[in-house]
Amino acid sequence: MFIAAVDRKGWNHGCDVMSLMDAAEDIVRPLQDRPVRVDRETLSLGYAGVYSSFLRHAEKAAADYGLDTRAILVELGRRNMVGGQEDMIVDVALDMLKERAPAASDATKKRARIA
Repeated sequence: MFIAAVDRKGWNHGCDVMSLMDAAEDIVRPLQDRPVRVDRETLSLGYAGVYSSFLRHAEKAAADYGLDTRAILVELGRRNMVGGQEDMIVDVALDMLKERAPAASDATKKRARIA
């Protein structure tokens, strides 16, 4: 998509746009098991500065532990996680739950004092 866009702008890129389109359709698309799109989660990958391989793992951890996928991705970025550390995503999610639990407990205690 980038080369097509810069071609329309008249930039010199040295690529054959139609051949790239053919390769994208005939070679790359059949390898994809998920359509390419920009949504809140995929946008969060770039925002957090983490690898796209983290997305599926973060989505699963978010579903399993009731967290926001984006929050997990941002935390992975904050921790400077790199490709190959996907197995650590569940650990990060569990750490996030631990950090959240005291806050929830404090709110419960505060409500009990008010009542």
